Amino acid sequence: MTSQTLNKKQLINTQIKLMNANLNHIAKFKTFTKTENLESIRKFIFKNSTKFGFNEYKAEELVLAVDEACTNLIKHAYKSDSQSSITIEIKSNKTNLIVNIIDNSPAFDPRYVKDPNMIEYRDEYRKGGLGIFIMKSLVDSIDYKTINNGEFKNILTLVKQLK
Repeated sequence: MTSQTLNKKQLINTQIKLMNANLNHIAKFKTFTKTENLESIRKFIFKNSTKFGFNEYKAEELVLAVDEACTNLIKHAYKSDSQSSITIEIKSNKTNLIVNIIDNSPAFDPRYVKDPNMIEYRDEYRKGGLGIFIMKSLVDSIDYKTINNGEFKNILTLVKQLK
């Protein structure tokens, strides 16, 4: 592995690019797709969202949304294959915390999942299946894209505003 050292001019240019994009890189976390690792993911999200300025309640909302997304990846996309990985990147601008969940499982866009009819859900005594609905209700926006630059990746973006 090679390390790259930036000189002062390169560092200033990098900072200018970040300011122009109005995004600051806060943190990155990579873990294997094991349900036992969900606790570490939750702690990572909580720690960084409270640092950003969320109160505990708002931080826990984001924690739950990310937990639901990662649980779905582990159980459904990876079918509990613990040898794969998930990367979580947290970025911010002045008013939003942006969480990117990156993986290379088969593509699945949660934005196209219809919200359940909660009356039918209750009347039929259903269990489970509310993860995406919960995710959507706890964050301000969800985006999804796939990229293939030599390696296929899914990027699920959850945005929560600091209000």
